[in-house]
Amino acid sequence: MPFPPAHMLIGAGLAEVARSGMRDPLPRWQAWAVGAGMAALPDVDIVLGILLGKGGSYHGTFTHSLSAVVVWALIGYAVGGGRWAAVFGVGYASHLVADLLDESGPTNLMLGWPFSGQRPYSIGKLFPKVPVEGDGMADTALNVLSPESLMLLAAQTAMATGFFAVFLLLARLIRGRRERVSVA
Repeated sequence: MPFPPAHMLIGAGLAEVARSGMRDPLPRWQAWAVGAGMAALPDVDIVLGILLGKGGSYHGTFTHSLSAVVVWALIGYAVGGGRWAAVFGVGYASHLVADLLDESGPTNLMLGWPFSGQRPYSIGKLFPKVPVEGDGMADTALNVLSPESLMLLAAQTAMATGFFAVFLLLARLIRGRRERVSVA
């Protein structure tokens, strides 16, 4: 599964794509910040599990579902209308798409929750899997901070930076097309 930096870069990039299609776009920094934050939000289930003494047992459940995307898009709409709904929705959904692109095989997603508990297989092997196993928190932290794991995190972040750049280019093309259409 991609770690937060990768999720956040992809979420910010897709927020810019959403922003590029708006007649009255949100300020860029706000769209990027919200898109990045929404992209990291699904992994709050890890924190919830730790706080409840269940470790990572909640990871990949209700927060990793299409239902959650709809709920957060509706919250975005309630906060500020359709523009915010788009940024909330694409930011949150980007997390699920990125999780489908890791090399783990069976994913940590429950896309159909609460109607289905099935977990899809990854559809690509773009993001290398970082080992997060360990006996307790300290051992897990040491595993994540090992040189091998840090190299995998760097590779994830580099891959996500490439996606971010492609999304910025796509947004620029969309804006250019919109401007040409409005002039004609």
